[in-house]
Amino acid sequence: MTLAALLALAALAGAPQAPARAKPQRAGASATPRGAAAGEGKVRIDADELHYAFQKREVIFTGKPVVLTRGDAKLTCARLVATNDARGEVSQAICSGDVRFERGERLVTCEKATYEAAAARLVCEGSPVLRDGPSEARGTRLVYDLKRDEAKLEGAKMLLPGDEVDARRRELEARRKGATP
Repeated sequence: MTLAALLALAALAGAPQAPARAKPQRAGASATPRGAAAGEGKVRIDADELHYAFQKREVIFTGKPVVLTRGDAKLTCARLVATNDARGEVSQAICSGDVRFERGERLVTCEKATYEAAAARLVCEGSPVLRDGPSEARGTRLVYDLKRDEAKLEGAKMLLPGDEVDARRRELEARRKGATP
């Protein structure tokens, strides 16, 4: 059943209006909820299948993969549970199963990620790994601030490529000697 059909049934039954419009891109479901945090653009979710619990204002997306896109950021996973506020906007989305977050050259992987629209952030738990170019950091919990484009990694261990470490060492030595690198 398409999301448009679900919306029609909801209207007939007098249930709260669903938060999304259907825009099929592939054989499954696609939804573009009516808003996102801080004017950063709309949240778009593409999935193979969705289940909408009208009274709970909860939408469960499944597929290989489910893709949530907001501006220049993309979050993919096997299962996404989105909760909507009274206006029908996504207030929270919890991703699980092969979670990947991509923004620019940065890539975050983890077991579970929670998108919080009001705070415009993504919280990653379950062995999060942050990759930025050739650098890689691992930790216990990662909080990615989408407005500031900043990440805070708790329990961090970082791996830097050898040539990058050598270049930074030479730069520091040059500064200490008063020369420019």
